[in-house]
Amino acid sequence: MAEVSPDGECNKMLTLLPLSRIRTIMKQCPDTKAIAQEGLFLIARATELFIELMTRESYDVMEEQQKENMADRINEILYKDLATVVEKYECLTFLSDIVPQKITVREYYRILQEEEEAENGTEANGTDS
Repeated sequence: MAEVSPDGECNKMLTLLPLSRIRTIMKQCPDTKAIAQEGLFLIARATELFIELMTRESYDVMEEQQKENMADRINEILYKDLATVVEKYECLTFLSDIVPQKITVREYYRILQEEEEAENGTEANGTDS
């Protein structure tokens, strides 16, 4: 961890993310009046841990897909790996609108058509009762 010199100065950064940027983002909220240094540090550290979790899980998904497909894919995390992680874990469902699974336009139109048919079917069933 960080070494503290006798005068209280830290010789090593405790966070990787720039605290000034995080403070700027936090100040964008109109309800925020003052930001304590401890709170700022905790937000930065929590964000780093979240990024680490997403990266590790996405890497695991990438490795699983490599084994399944026997592909010689370069070890890099792709968007689809992140989307799979978001879909896989219930605790990450808040990201489902931000990182959705990619679909083709054809699939999108098919889904829309199915929804319209289901909606028309329920309307017809509702009026017949």
